[in-house]
Amino acid sequence: MALKKVKIENFKIYNDVFELELNPSLNILVGDNEVGKSTVLEAIHLALTGIINGKHLNTELTQYLFNNAAVKSYIDSLSTPNPQRPPQIKIELYFDPVTEDNATFMGSDNSDKDKDACGFSFTIAFDDKYNDEYNALLNVGDVKTLPIEYYEVRWSTFGRKDITVKSIPIKSALIDSSSTRYQNGSDVYISTWIR
Repeated sequence: MALKKVKIENFKIYNDVFELELNPSLNILVGDNEVGKSTVLEAIHLALTGIINGKHLNTELTQYLFNNAAVKSYIDSLSTPNPQRPPQIKIELYFDPVTEDNATFMGSDNSDKDKDACGFSFTIAFDDKYNDEYNALLNVGDVKTLPIEYYEVRWSTFGRKDITVKSIPIKSALIDSSSTRYQNGSDVYISTWIR
């Protein structure tokens, strides 16, 4: 199974929806500094593992993962008669080829509305079960940050089934060969090989 397409919404540098079609064999990302090459890899790794900056997302969930423009738009809207819903991060990973082994990942619950798509969505979104607490917060006023404490992290297949990281048939590992602080011997070997 190979990763076919990635869609990223409101994650770090990517506002709205960024889409990247992937080649089944080799992909090379080229671009200027600070245009989002590493962010694409980070988003894929986060969706596949729930790990960001080497730690589980539960301990690293902050508003700084969200696109700054989306957060600003949301905060600014709170002083208007029609406040926006808190922004969400959504990362969709599409797989190819489709086999019987990954039938649970097939369905139309994707932004393309493709009923034959195979993949899953990773979202960090406001949890509606906190509506009362959230409305009380809004009534107090002067909200300057995202209400992260009312967010939930969720993995869901395109077939509308909630899953965990362990259910995902593809795994990832980020290797940063520029680091001088290696965590183990295999990092040293791999970074030497890459250089």
